Amino acid sequence: MKSSKPVSKDPICGMTVDPATAIHAERNGKTYYFCGETCLKKFIDPQSQKESRKDAKGCCG
Repeated sequence: MKSSKPVSKDPICGMTVDPATAIHAERNGKTYYFCGETCLKKFIDPQSQKESRKDAKGCCG
């Protein structure tokens, strides 16, 4: 029988991440996990996410 590792989905880019190693933040009592600093920053400051979409060169760039 295969053991499956818990996974979570980055709420910004949709990438699957490992909660054991991913960076995270809490909001309203819920923990969110991120693929990297860029997505975390976009989560913390949604206004920067809107502005960065104009110049985006990839999912997390």
